Amino acid sequence: MTGAFGNAGAAIARALAAEGRPVRTISDHAPADPGAIEVFGYDRLAEAFEGAGTFYNTFWMRTGDPGSHGRSYAQALERSNALIDAAAAAGVHRIVHLSVAKADHPVAMKYPYFEAKARVEAAVKATGIAHTIVRPSLMFGGGPGMVDQLAQVLRRLPVMGVAGNGQYRVRPVHVDDVARLCLSGADGTVDAVGPDRPTFDELVRAVAAAVGRKARIVHLPTPIVVASGRALGRILRDELLTRSELVSTMEGVADTDGPATGEVSLLAWLATHGDTLGRSG
Repeated sequence: MTGAFGNAGAAIARALAAEGRPVRTISDHAPADPGAIEVFGYDRLAEAFEGAGTFYNTFWMRTGDPGSHGRSYAQALERSNALIDAAAAAGVHRIVHLSVAKADHPVAMKYPYFEAKARVEAAVKATGIAHTIVRPSLMFGGGPGMVDQLAQVLRRLPVMGVAGNGQYRVRPVHVDDVARLCLSGADGTVDAVGPDRPTFDELVRAVAAAVGRKARIVHLPTPIVVASGRALGRILRDELLTRSELVSTMEGVADTDGPATGEVSLLAWLATHGDTLGRSG
């Protein structure tokens, strides 16, 4: 697998270990003590895949190629294709690929992030190998992400700027649910969505309540929210919601109409994690 020490990747690695399955990961940023996980660098792909039965791929570059400001994902695609080719050459029996909700939806395909994600999905399908493509939108529970970022902002500012009318919806899913879906053995594409479907305003208010703050929401034009997010991100030393992520969310890309495939409720989870949420920055 890739990313065994990351967010969703760590959850997948834990789930595999719980089943007694040995885990190898491909990583150039492994901790000094990787525990029972065997680590290979990206320069040892053939060796890493030797004898592997399933390839779990979580690799991606969220903000695009270095210096491209989200405009190009050429390097991400090149590495993704190299991983998929190596897995196929080694004769793996299944590829489990972590993608993103609505990757190939016409609205989403306007943005380089989603268009590149759709191309990787197509590369997985083109191998002819049995595969599971898992599509989460907004993940929580495994470390830094949108929910934690909202909490960081709400802990620091008396006002929360929300782009547009704040009535666009999201389908948060817990990382452990994502891991479960990755290990499910399902064929084809699976949406990873939790039982809650709040509007963005409702999400902000729920996070604020969890961290003991009152959310004074101010609806602002999108460019102002994006610019403010960039400035605040520099202070927090974190990449907050990018313009593509924000605008695509406003256009409904982070929402689905299908039934929940995840079991953990974000709203219930917030009630028990408010003390620590947003304190990582």
